Amino acid sequence: MRLDYETILAQTFKKSLSGYSKEEVHDFLKIVAKDFKEMKRDLARLREELNVKDRQVRDLDEALTSGKNQPPSFESFRSSLQEKARKFVNQARDEANRHRQKVEAEVNHLQTDISRLKAERQHLIDNLKAATKSFANARNK
Repeated sequence: MRLDYETILAQTFKKSLSGYSKEEVHDFLKIVAKDFKEMKRDLARLREELNVKDRQVRDLDEALTSGKNQPPSFESFRSSLQEKARKFVNQARDEANRHRQKVEAEVNHLQTDISRLKAERQHLIDNLKAATKSFANARNK
């Protein structure tokens, strides 16, 4: 339980014949002590983190002023962007090729189906013509 200023100020204790209940006061003080112990530990950790960040800032300042780590030049930045663009374009080409291959396979499959259906249609027409001719011959006899 994290205590705040208002909670501590608003805390009331039951009165007993000899004043406040010792156990209740003792329990509350344990909670307060534990909470402040955690806050102290958190504060120490945050101070250490701040010290680390301060050292990093000082190191970066020293590096910049000494010229060791110059910011990247426009040309290197441009080259980096061009390389990223090339990778992006190559990925897009690869993806387009995969889609094209799928479409070509589907077109080939459809062309095969169309040829098969045309052959079946012609076969049905031939059968229909033969049946009609046979029926006409039978009727004429």
